[in-house]
Amino acid sequence: MAVRDPATEWVRVQTYRRMTPAERMEIAAQMYDDAIALVRSSILFRTPDIAPDDLEYEVRRRVLPRGLAELTEPMRRARGRDGA
Repeated sequence: MAVRDPATEWVRVQTYRRMTPAERMEIAAQMYDDAIALVRSSILFRTPDIAPDDLEYEVRRRVLPRGLAELTEPMRRARGRDGA
């Protein structure tokens, strides 16, 4: 973890304390969206011709806790067969 200047850290903490919970959640949600976009871009950079369903699986595999994406795979395959 980076070493932070104590004065700067104090300002950051005070700024967050002045925010409403909704404002803090909005920041967290934006950070999550940015992280997903970064992961998706990384996958597309390495495998530009990946199928959309495979791309979404790879994003889940990299973001979710270990093993959880694999649990979603049977549902994804079934959905693909049903055309839903």
